[in-house]
Amino acid sequence: MPTSRYANFRTVFDPKTRKRRLETFPSISSDQVRSASDIIIKLDQAQRIDAIAANYLGDGRYWWCICLLNDLVFPFGKELKAGTILRIPQNIDKFINAIQKG
Repeated sequence: MPTSRYANFRTVFDPKTRKRRLETFPSISSDQVRSASDIIIKLDQAQRIDAIAANYLGDGRYWWCICLLNDLVFPFGKELKAGTILRIPQNIDKFINAIQKG
């Protein structure tokens, strides 16, 4: 029987929604990784989060960094609307190091 890709995620209580969810992001708040050097963008058209990551961070697999920095909980399967304002880490290596330090 195959193993679920979610098998290694912990279940946590989300105080915002008052429900249990899988801990798919590091246990760190966006306030802990925000930086004055973050890039602030306003989308001029609807875009997918992985396309934004590919454009600004060089790799669509960094979509989760944008989600973490902007408190986006469920960005999958839909585009972010035009007019959405996002913070994007200017230096992805520095951002990931900050997360790993916790």
